Amino acid sequence: MRTLTWSTGIGSLVVPALLLGVFALTPASAAASRVVFVNTEPVTIEAGTNDPAADSVSVNGYTQTDFDGWVGATDEQKQDLLALLKDVSVPFDIIYTLERPAMGPYDMVVFGSAEDHMSSFGGTCSVQVGLSDCGDASGVSIAFAYWGCLTMDLHLDTERVAFHTLGALGYGWGLENIAGNGQVMSSWSNSALKFGEACANINGGSSCAHEGCEMGQQNSSADLIANLGARVDDGPPEIVVIEPQPGADVTSPFDVVVEVNDGFGGITAQLEVVGLGAPPVVDAEYPYRWNSLDLGAGPSALTLLVTATDADGNEVSTEIPVCLGGGCPEPGDGDGDTGDGDGDGDGDTGDGDGGETGGGDTAAADAGDGKGCAVEQRGVGFGGLLLVGLVGLVRRRRG
Repeated sequence: MRTLTWSTGIGSLVVPALLLGVFALTPASAAASRVVFVNTEPVTIEAGTNDPAADSVSVNGYTQTDFDGWVGATDEQKQDLLALLKDVSVPFDIIYTLERPAMGPYDMVVFGSAEDHMSSFGGTCSVQVGLSDCGDASGVSIAFAYWGCLTMDLHLDTERVAFHTLGALGYGWGLENIAGNGQVMSSWSNSALKFGEACANINGGSSCAHEGCEMGQQNSSADLIANLGARVDDGPPEIVVIEPQPGADVTSPFDVVVEVNDGFGGITAQLEVVGLGAPPVVDAEYPYRWNSLDLGAGPSALTLLVTATDADGNEVSTEIPVCLGGGCPEPGDGDGDTGDGDGDGDGDTGDGDGGETGGGDTAAADAGDGKGCAVEQRGVGFGGLLLVGLVGLVRRRRG
């Protein structure tokens, strides 16, 4: 018999559930990727069979409900939530998506207000609710993350919502609530956004046997590896440049923003200026951005190099050429273009008249030559060019 488990991060309640149909009783393949649809949009979940693809759940005590979704969350907060879920789940073969997959099977987590909780289950408002499934024997299921059961100041706290999202999903993957705090499936603390890697005591009576632990204890990571499988290398990540676009005219200070797309978490991105000689600035958290980059007044033609590395060590880089302070000459200006046809050599590269390569107007050539590319700000100097505030360039999500 399957049971329904819900928790506020302190304790849990277990309620008998209806016997499930043949579809739900088919064991999930531990070798296959587990796909999770993180459904932050409004959705109606009916009481019927246990089938996330049909927006249907089968459990005693549930009443069909129109869920509000994650009300008030911006697109960036939703992407932040997705990135957190991926980062916590790096060791496991779990793929999270904000878009409904074209076909199943997949797990789904839905988001609701306090009113949605009262409508669907009633009783004490519990932040996370999920179907208890020892050993993940019954496969995919729907989990419920009731952000509305948190205090109002936490409704849009991506870390706290991610913690309870993972807790709700964890029940369906064979996990139970554990005592104490500091990890998913226990009570919240500032260090809780991770799955435990050692046997910990179950909170209350235990219904399941857990991998590598005596009865009444649980090693969450060992269970997830056994039940869902370990992450498999999906190849290198993809970098999408948001700003500045290649060839854009920029004025210091300016921001550099990229998206790094990968099926899993554990992404590290870094920014460097080609030829500058300064160490790269690393960002290991979504969103991947470097704020207030100050490279002087120009004019200079610069190349920014962004490199992304995934959890398996796959690396990919992209160059972003930019024109600082109008540092890129207009084609056909007659003064410094190659091949001007007059035979006098004015158009040869290296004559220094128009900012061509070798003429002294690039960032590398300008180092220390007094052509206006150096600035005085926060005193971080590199060969005449100053890359300002290396540590402070990355916008931190959490203080």
